[in-house]
Amino acid sequence: MASVISGLCALLFVGLGLPLANRRVPPNSWYGYRVSRYQYEDEEIWYAINARGGAHTVFAGAFAAAYCGFALLFRGSARAQAVLTGIFTVLLLGWAAYEIWWSVREARRMAREKGLLSKRGAGGS
Repeated sequence: MASVISGLCALLFVGLGLPLANRRVPPNSWYGYRVSRYQYEDEEIWYAINARGGAHTVFAGAFAAAYCGFALLFRGSARAQAVLTGIFTVLLLGWAAYEIWWSVREARRMAREKGLLSKRGAGGS
């Protein structure tokens, strides 16, 4: 049953990531990678961050689906399932941390290039 639930979550990742990767989600306050206020100030920043984040979400979903298929080979061994789940959890958390770090860094870089960051740093002038 856990593999079925994990497989459905993998499909959800793919389904949610595709519109972002294809730049089909306009700036909004409920769906997408929202890691920086600069994404709301500039559509180019919004689409760039969300396109890459969406592509990586699709990749994470595909990886999770492959993991589910691989884990099914060991469904008779509780120990192997526990080890695989631990490895998968660490990899997924590492991916999420990297995505957040990259998205914040890239949004700030783009904002700096567009002059949005320097305006705020100059005391609001």
